[in-house]
Amino acid sequence: MQDYLQQLAAYWIGYKMRLVEAVGLTNDAMHIHGSLLILFGSAIILRRRPDSVWCWLIVLLAELFNEYADLQGQAPGEATTDAAMHDLYNTMFWPTIILILGRFMFPRAKKSDATPNISGDFADQPLK
Repeated sequence: MQDYLQQLAAYWIGYKMRLVEAVGLTNDAMHIHGSLLILFGSAIILRRRPDSVWCWLIVLLAELFNEYADLQGQAPGEATTDAAMHDLYNTMFWPTIILILGRFMFPRAKKSDATPNISGDFADQPLK
């Protein structure tokens, strides 16, 4: 399993370095944009709101894997604990803000336990 993770990490670092060169953004900007892309992508795939804990956890897991790959020494200048913490803060800042503020600013609608009043007399006509 460890060998597989190391191979996957080496592949990811190569892909990440080519992506940074192709896009032309800084490493910090890529962390911010990537975290939001993963957050909203997971919300679409899971059919949940972006302020869901599950979506936030997916971003966290992706970032932890990214930092694992960086700490393996494959990425130049990224194999330090300080760089890993900087990237973790940078990546998780906006998903955490969305998680916290989304719950206060846009509370979920409460499901009503009452059954709707359906009349059987004129079932083909709308309720008035």
